[in-house]
Formats: sequence, C-alpha cells, structure tokens
Amino acid sequence: MSKAYDIYRTPLNRIISMLCFRPRGTRSFHALSQLDLDIYAGQSIGIIGKNGAGKSTLLQLICGILTPTTGMIKVNGRVAPLLELGAGFSPRFTGRENIFLNAALLGLSKEETMASLQDIIAFADIGSFIDQPVRTYSSGMYVRLAFAIATSIRPDILVIDEAIAVGDGQFARKSFDRIFELKEQGVTLIFCSHSLFQIEALCEEALWLHQGKLQVQGSASSVVTEYETWMNQQSQTDTYSQIYGGDSSIKGQAKLSNIKVCCDGVTGSHLRARNGFSNLEIFLSYQSDPELPPPTVGVTIDAADGRKITSNGSWVDGIVLERDSEGKGSVTLTYSKLPLLKGKYSLSVFLMCERGIHVYDAAEHIGIIIVDQEHILPGLVTIPHQWLSSNNSENS
Repeated sequence: MSKAYDIYRTPLNRIISMLCFRPRGTRSFHALSQLDLDIYAGQSIGIIGKNGAGKSTLLQLICGILTPTTGMIKVNGRVAPLLELGAGFSPRFTGRENIFLNAALLGLSKEETMASLQDIIAFADIGSFIDQPVRTYSSGMYVRLAFAIATSIRPDILVIDEAIAVGDGQFARKSFDRIFELKEQGVTLIFCSHSLFQIEALCEEALWLHQGKLQVQGSASSVVTEYETWMNQQSQTDTYSQIYGGDSSIKGQAKLSNIKVCCDGVTGSHLRARNGFSNLEIFLSYQSDPELPPPTVGVTIDAADGRKITSNGSWVDGIVLERDSEGKGSVTLTYSKLPLLKGKYSLSVFLMCERGIHVYDAAEHIGIIIVDQEHILPGLVTIPHQWLSSNNSENS
C-alpha cells in the first residue's frame, strides 16, 4: 500500500481541488510508498525511523484513522490505539464519561465497560479528577486515562505511538508491566518509539522506515544495530540517549545525584589512560523512591565517531544496588587494565528501572577518555586471549 498527500501552491488551489479539479502545479508527497508488510497474531514489532519517516502514518492506517491512497490494509481483531495524546476524548466530558465514550469507540458494550470500570479508574490513578472535565487535565493525566482504557479492555492488537513517554516514572513502570502482561496473554504489540532501548526490550522484531519506505525488517536487535550504524554515519546523536527530566519530586522516580570518573587516581571530565595498564572507575550516587524496587545502572562507552564500543548493566551482571531508608545509594564500576586501544572515547551513565528498560535519569558523555598505547596494533579493544606455542616434535 501507499499513502500520498497533495501539496498545493496556494490555499486557493486547495479550495479549487475540493470543488472541481486538481490545479496545475500540485505535487504529491508520499508519506508511505509501496509498503508490503505482514504482522502476525501475538507478534511484538517495533517501528523506528527519523521524524517524517512515515511511522505515525503507518500506525494511523492500521488503526483505521487513515485510508491508503493505493493498495489495501486488512486488520483482524480489536485494535486499541494509543496515538495522539487525548485523541477520542471529549474535553467537556468528565474522565468517567470519556471512559464510556472511548470504550464504545473500541467496540465495547456498556455492560463490558462497567465490568472494567473500576480497573480502569484504579490504573489511571488520577483521584477525584476522574469526575472532572478532561479539559482540566494535565498531559500526564491524559495519557494515564487513555492508557488505562486501551489496555484494560484486553485488545487483540495494541498500537502505541510514543504515548507512554508522557507519563511520570512511576506510571511508566506500571505501563511497561501492563504491556508485558498483555504480551504474555498473546496480544499483538505494535510499538513506535525513538527509544531504541525500549524497542529491543519490548519487541522481538522491528522495522526501520525511512522517507516512507521500508529499509530493513528483522529481529529487533539486528534492525536497531543497522539503524544506529546509519545514524552514526549521519553524525546524529543516538536517539535513545536523552536525559529524562521531570519535576524535582522523587516520588515514582530515581535521580542521579553525583558522578565522578577517575583514571589511575586522577578525577576529572577529560582523562588520559594507557591501554592494558590503567584502571578506570565510574563512581555514582543516586536517590530513588524507597517504595520502588532498587534501580539499576547502565554505562556505555562510545568511540569518537559515535559507535558504541561496549556497555554494561548492573541488572545483566546480577548486581542489586543497596539503598538506605531514604532510597539513597551509590555504586562504583571499575574497568581494570583498560582494554581500549588508542583513541578518544566518551562515557555515558544511565539510571534505570530494575528491568533495565525505563530510563529514570541519564548523563551523556560525562567523561572523555584519551587512550594511549605502547604498540602499533590497530583496532578498538584488546580482547582477552592466550597464546600457546609448541615445536614440531611436541606435535608429533
């Protein structure tokens, strides 16, 4: 299928095209071009690409909001869309009234909605605002209610377009837990996000769109790798490496409070190291909501051209971070006998949920490391190895 839009020279030309014919000079913009795609029941697929790649257009076509210009799209099952914030809400209706309105749009009867009503209200957790007009809601309250409705009806297909990025840390955790629960129940997940880390965590497969065309489709890890390589070649910053902000409250959150990078006893933001000799330490302290599970820490090392050289996650290594009663704690990561070969590298630190999926806080390129070496071997890292030499008589 394809989806195209007419681009008019003037507003008058647009009016003329609505009344009689297509004015001269009108050109077509293809948001999607000759896309051929099958998504199977129970599959979880991520959609990635730069802004304007056609991701949202594809999701709107799947949800029936748009119709293709050419070709066809066939969807089997009940679709629960989480697209534009508050889409389908009546601003004059209360949250409770909008629950019934949205549920009806999703094909539920009044009786079915009543059966899920308390679950929706409890999950949204917006208190007395459930009986206030949604025009008084914050963006976070909008997405809480929309997500609660879409996921509480147990859809066959759940379509998410960056919606959960609006919620706070505590709600994002609940959202991911609900998504994993639905996946285990066989719900088909179509997830569009600029967070490549979340794509890999939630989806088994992924597709990369660029300028309305399908570039690559395959396993999530392989597609993300190809996309990151291309982005680095375009001298772009990794799209998922962003600092997640928010208010200063620690409720439902975790925050980095101090980070120090130290090499061979010297602390700073620009350090020198020796391949195979230096010890590199990253010390960080943090504070998190004591009611949440302990957070986890991820560290990445990038080359000067943006390529990710390596990464480490405390959750992968089975390390549980310790905290005091206020949720404060600290941890140190040490790279002994630094295996990096000569070059310039940068360190980034991420404070994440216990699953290593949701990013609470991040500090990108917090330290620059210049590595020297005493030999001329090329490459990026020295892999641990062992030589074994023998003479011919021993082999015989």
